[in-house]
Amino acid sequence: MSGPSNSLPPLSWAARLKIAQEAAKGLMYIHEFSGRKYIHGNIKATKILLDDELHAYVSGFGLSRLGLGPPKSTAMPPKRNSLNQSSVTTAMSSKVAASFNHYLAPEVRMAGGKFTQKCDVYSFGIVLLELLTGRMPDFGAENDEKVLESFVRKAFREEQPLSDIIDQALIPEVYAKKQVIAAFHIALNCTELDPELRPRMKTVSESLDHIKYSEKQENHV
Repeated sequence: MSGPSNSLPPLSWAARLKIAQEAAKGLMYIHEFSGRKYIHGNIKATKILLDDELHAYVSGFGLSRLGLGPPKSTAMPPKRNSLNQSSVTTAMSSKVAASFNHYLAPEVRMAGGKFTQKCDVYSFGIVLLELLTGRMPDFGAENDEKVLESFVRKAFREEQPLSDIIDQALIPEVYAKKQVIAAFHIALNCTELDPELRPRMKTVSESLDHIKYSEKQENHV
């Protein structure tokens, strides 16, 4: 997501929404349709791979089956870049490894709990927030308000201007304001503190599809 290459233009809103939708669909498949309803266990921006046409693929299928074993890589077709190599914004990619802790759901990160599918949902929510804001999960100082999820939740609670929250590259795309806000609400639902309040990935995927459907409807008005 926060790509290192200055030569690549920032991703458009349409491209970001497409990436989010396809990544959600991939994770939904792992959860719902893979026979044993696996857990990915290692969702973060660098695990979302993009091909030359910006189609998104979920990689790094690590904690699966019963949630046992450390995360490990999976082989993927060539010519795919990670989301951190695309160019939502520039720089910051060197922080990805250090930021992984902030992709983990609180019940795992702070309480050492067991990985569940709702942990994957939380991690996906953080990735979606990255797509929307162009910020890393721990973009600021050692301060709760500088952790991405807390920053966005506080901004919405205080009704701050959307321009203060989103990636600045998205500001010219004013037509997409309603869609961007809808995506933020999906991300915040995914990152609820209580795992029981988080939606299933099937619901997340359907909600993102609905945004795309709404976009088509608006374009025909």
